[in-house]
Amino acid sequence: MLRAIRRGEVDALVVQSAEGPQLYVLQGQDAETNRFRGEMLAQVSDAVIAVDSEERIIYLNAAAERLYGFAASGALGRALSKIHETRWLHPEGEAAAKATLDERGEWRGENVHVRHDGRELNVESGVTVLRGITGQPAGMLAVIRDVTERKQHEDKVLISEIRYRRLFETAHDGILILDPGTGKIVDANPFITEILGYPHDQLVGKQLFEVGLLEDEAASLEMVRKLKLVSQVCYENLPLEVHGGRHRVAEVVANLYEENGRPIIQCNIRDITERRRSEEHVKLLIAEVNHRAKNLLAVVQAVAHQTAKRGDPATLAQRLSDRIGGLAAGQDLLVKNKWQGVEVCDLVEAQLDHFKELIGSRVLLDGPPARLRAEAAQGIGMALHELATNAAKFGALSNGEGRVRIVWQVVADAKPAFSMSWLEDGGPKVAVAARKGFGQVVIGRMAEAAVQGTAEIIYAEQGLSWNLSAPLENVLALTRAET
Repeated sequence: MLRAIRRGEVDALVVQSAEGPQLYVLQGQDAETNRFRGEMLAQVSDAVIAVDSEERIIYLNAAAERLYGFAASGALGRALSKIHETRWLHPEGEAAAKATLDERGEWRGENVHVRHDGRELNVESGVTVLRGITGQPAGMLAVIRDVTERKQHEDKVLISEIRYRRLFETAHDGILILDPGTGKIVDANPFITEILGYPHDQLVGKQLFEVGLLEDEAASLEMVRKLKLVSQVCYENLPLEVHGGRHRVAEVVANLYEENGRPIIQCNIRDITERRRSEEHVKLLIAEVNHRAKNLLAVVQAVAHQTAKRGDPATLAQRLSDRIGGLAAGQDLLVKNKWQGVEVCDLVEAQLDHFKELIGSRVLLDGPPARLRAEAAQGIGMALHELATNAAKFGALSNGEGRVRIVWQVVADAKPAFSMSWLEDGGPKVAVAARKGFGQVVIGRMAEAAVQGTAEIIYAEQGLSWNLSAPLENVLALTRAET
């Protein structure tokens, strides 16, 4: 079969032979030259497809066979849509391509071809209208290049760029990009502009020392010199004087990278001001805990020593255990409140835990909300424990009728003061002890020392009474932090 077609002013012949289709371009050359040119066209790496005016395939080369997975013998005479479907990248793509072909006789662009087996190909196409000898459109010639791998690579690069930009814009560390040749800033993320107090356009073009990150120009040049030797330079606890005179502390890591064959310096700046403050606070807390632990051990040692001086060995362990238990209850409250003091009501309830079912009936509490300092809570807590123990053994809580009133007051006049009373009635007749035991030391001298106040113990016939008074500032935690 011999078909005559015309491309512009160039005549061509498409010949269907037993060996397959051959395209011959005729430019006045002899037949051998034309055959040679046809054979070259058949061997080019781009796919070449020619269709007639009804879009039936009249020619495709070996590259087109490989690209679309269709042998020429099975493709010739079939509609082009049988070997692939075109998916346009834009809704108006097909209409625009047809309009361009009608107007100019050729079209170039990108789209997606879907093979008959469902595989998608990204392609660049050049389509030319073929005209017959009379000049009327006789079909089209398409030269198609598979750019799927390139497109996939470009998509990966684009995705990487989008991800990098997203990380760059939203990072909670400051990022500066520097030119290694000049040491000047070429880009900055929003976080560092906020830290330094400069807008982006005022940062670009400056060196690090000009925005408060390094001491001077010599330090900036030294950083660049080191980076060329070791690729990374780190600065810890770097003083950072930001715009407006505020002082911060930064951690800076500078790395030398290569982007598209060009070196760049990326500086990651982390504001560690709050971390440093937290670390200093932790150090102070550790020192405070150490101090309090030593004080507590001294109290335990004194309790153990004084307990051992009186009483028989059989009761020593139990009495010592009870007293240390009272100390532990106070410590638990202090720890729970982060050493910011203890509410009086909470302290009383903790020290009278064994009598909690009596609170509100035989044990009455009366007083305003008041937060005790740590030292005051410790001393008053030990006194309450001793008073409760004594009341259970000998006083108002040793029978079924006695009562205890625990009253505290805060006086805010010219001489602010705190007072607390333990008042018993209804118990056995009170008798003054022949000798003073350690319990009296606890509710007397130790309680006084804890609040730098005065303790009074009265052995009235109807019941024991204990009164503690002290300057308000020695007893109450007036602020959230102890002073």
